[in-house]
Amino acid sequence: MADLTVEIYDTTLRDGAQQEGMNLSVADKMAIAALLDELGVGVIEGGWPGAVPKDTEFFALVNKELTFAHAQFAAFGMTRRGGTTAANDPQVRALLDSEAPIVTLVAKSDIRHAERALRVSGDENLRMIEETVAFLVDEGRRVILDAEHFFDGYRFDGDYAVKALLAAQAGGASALVLCDTNGGMLPDDVTRIVTDVASRTDCALGMHAHNDSGCAVANTMAAVATGVTHVQGCVNGYGERTGNADLIAVAANLEIKRGMIALEGDGLRESTRIAHAISEITNIAPFPRQPYVGASAFAHKAGLHASAIKVDPDLYQHTDPSRVGNDMRMLVSEMAGRASVELKGKELGFDLAGQSELLGRVTDRVKNAEAAGYTFDAADASFDLLLRSEIGGMPSYWTVESWKVNVASAPSDPTDADAEAVVKLRMGGDRRVTTVGEGNGPVNALDHALRGALTSVYPEIERFELTDFKVRIMDASHGTDAVTRVLITTVDTETGISWRTVGVGPNIIEASWEALTDALLYGLLKANVAPH
Repeated sequence: MADLTVEIYDTTLRDGAQQEGMNLSVADKMAIAALLDELGVGVIEGGWPGAVPKDTEFFALVNKELTFAHAQFAAFGMTRRGGTTAANDPQVRALLDSEAPIVTLVAKSDIRHAERALRVSGDENLRMIEETVAFLVDEGRRVILDAEHFFDGYRFDGDYAVKALLAAQAGGASALVLCDTNGGMLPDDVTRIVTDVASRTDCALGMHAHNDSGCAVANTMAAVATGVTHVQGCVNGYGERTGNADLIAVAANLEIKRGMIALEGDGLRESTRIAHAISEITNIAPFPRQPYVGASAFAHKAGLHASAIKVDPDLYQHTDPSRVGNDMRMLVSEMAGRASVELKGKELGFDLAGQSELLGRVTDRVKNAEAAGYTFDAADASFDLLLRSEIGGMPSYWTVESWKVNVASAPSDPTDADAEAVVKLRMGGDRRVTTVGEGNGPVNALDHALRGALTSVYPEIERFELTDFKVRIMDASHGTDAVTRVLITTVDTETGISWRTVGVGPNIIEASWEALTDALLYGLLKANVAPH
C-alpha cells in the first residue's frame, strides 16, 4: 500500500456544522475553509447551495475571495425530484449556479428510504440517480455520489443498494461513497461489505463513517484496507449525534501507520495547530484526549513511565508527536518520581540534571501538595512557581499585608448581592497600596481590587485576561467544611500565551485568591517584567 494516494474529502462546513451547539457564520466558514486548504485536504464540501441561504452566500463569496493551494470545492445537493428532469429541477440548477467544480449528490441506496421518504418507486429512484449524475457530468462537473444509508440498505436488500451505485456509475460518477449514515457498523462489517461492492463495481469507492458505534475512524481504515481510495469526515470529528470520522486521525493513521499519501504539502505537521485554530472558530473547546492533536495525546504521568521516557521517549509513545505538530508533556502529580520532575523542569526551561537533593525536595512538595488537594497536571504555571521557589531567586513583585471581602444581600432580593474587597499590598520597599474593588461576587471583587492595586506599578497586568474559572469540591462528604480547589486559565492578550494556576483552601474565596495572585505573578515573570 505504500505511496498510494487517498483523497481526503472534508465535510466540516456542512455535515460537521450539524453538530449540536455549532452555528457557523459565512465568515466562520470562510476562515475554516482557508485552514482546511492549509491542512492539505483534497476536497472541501462547502454546503448546500439553493437549499440553505447561508451556503448560497458562501459559494458566491468563495468564487470571488478565496484562492486555494491544494483543495477544490464541492457543492452538496440531492438528485432530481421524482416526476421531473434534472435540467428543470431548481435544486440541481442551484448546484450548477454555485460554480463549484465538484458536485456531491446524496442519493437513496436503501429501498425503504426511496419508497417511504421520497415516495418513489425503486426504479424511479435509480433513474433519478443516473440522470442527475449524467446531467451534471455533461455540464462539466465532477460528480461524487454519497450513497446515503448504504450499509443499512445493503443489509436489508444488498442487490438494490448495489444497483443504486451502478446507476451513478452509468451516469459517469467519479466516486461512489458508501455512507454509514446511522454509524452502527463495525470494522468486520465494513470489510465484508466493501469487498463485495468492489467486486461488483468498476468506479472508485469512498467511505463516509459516523461514530455512533465509536468506530468511525476504525471503519474508515478498514474500508481503505479493502480498496477504498476516497474518505470523508470532519476535522475534530465534528457532526451530529456522536460525530463523523475525525479526518485528522484518519489522515495521520494513513500516513504514519500505512505509509500512504493523504494530505498535500506539510499539512500533517501543522495538524495540531490547525485543529485548535478551527476549535477557536467553532467556539467548541478542543478535546484534550483527541488522538494525535489533543493536549493529552502525548502527556505522561506515571513515575515509572517517566524513568523510561528519560532513557528513550519512543518506549512509551506510538509515534513522534512532532509529526503532527504536537509535543510530549510530562504531568507532575503525586505519582511523579524524580525523573518526572526532572523532565518537566527541562520542558519548562530548567536544567535539573544531577541535582538529586533539589529533585527530592520538589518531588516531596508535589506529593504533599497533591495530598492536600492541589493538582499540577493542568496547572503548569503553578508548578513553575513551585520549582522557582525551591531553586531560589524568585523575584518579589509585592507582598500581601492583608485582604478581606464583604458581601451584602438584600433579603427582599437575594439575587441582588454586592461584593466589596479590600486589598493591602506593599511594593517597592515601603510603598503601601490599599485598593477597594467591587464586583458581582466575592471572587470578582477580589480580582478587581488586586488588579487595581497592581496595575499602577505593573501596567502589563491589564493585558492578562481571566478566560476560564473552574471550582471543584474535594471532599464533598464534609459539606460546607470541604476543601475547595480552583483552576484559573489566564491569557496574555498581546502574545496569545495562556497559562493555568491552581489554588486550594477551606473555601472558594481563599482558593481563588491563591490562584489569582499566582496567575498575575506568573504572567509578569513570563513577560520579563522586572520588580519595582
